[in-house]
Amino acid sequence: MEKHYSIDAGIGEKMDGCPYSLYEDGRDVREYIIPPSGYEFIGFKLESLSNTQIYDGKLVAQYKKLPFKERATTFLLGLLLTLGILAIVGVIIGLTVSIFKPKKPQNTKVVAPVVLADTLLDAYLFEEEPDTATVSSIDDPELEAESEPEPEQIAPVEEQPKTIEADASLQFKQEFWTLIHQRALKMDDYDGLYKKYKGQVSGEEFDYLRFTILKNSSAFVEWSAKLRSLPTADLEAIETLDTLKNKFKEIN
Repeated sequence: MEKHYSIDAGIGEKMDGCPYSLYEDGRDVREYIIPPSGYEFIGFKLESLSNTQIYDGKLVAQYKKLPFKERATTFLLGLLLTLGILAIVGVIIGLTVSIFKPKKPQNTKVVAPVVLADTLLDAYLFEEEPDTATVSSIDDPELEAESEPEPEQIAPVEEQPKTIEADASLQFKQEFWTLIHQRALKMDDYDGLYKKYKGQVSGEEFDYLRFTILKNSSAFVEWSAKLRSLPTADLEAIETLDTLKNKFKEIN
């Protein structure tokens, strides 16, 4: 009749999935035993189990303490292995950082355009003859004094209308009412709109977004519940804040 013996690892450990043994010496489960550090597994001791009908006995793992020399050698080998792994990991991290580290831009010299060379090149290509009258007048101090040019009159620059702020305000209103008409119920959508136009626009819609919709989480939950309850036809027809507020009042 086949017998079954339970396994007790004693002061050591047994691997996951360790089965019962079919032999009194436990030779079929020896590889499942993990001895504690500094000890060597030497076999099993059979102990009887009087109050069980499942197993015919219990095999308790037995160990022998290793000599100091062997324990020290095992410890040093484990330490060296750990240090080696750490060194390899450090090298890999260092190489990764050096590969992906942004390179410093090299200093570049800005060379000023040589106007004289360009002028001579143009004269050579188009075969222009120098204006001798102009040259002689410049060489003559008297003519130079008489022909001193009058200062140019700079016409005042008309200030262009500030259309950038107006365009941003119009774009903000379009995106604001798009969220309303689409019945957007996520606070992040409105928070993103606020951050996008913060410092660029102002007005009723922007103040309503900041101080009513985004006042705090509780206020947004209450406000979004009202928006959710509006009929689709009524929601799409709303174009002003007064209309929106009145529709909310009708809900209450």
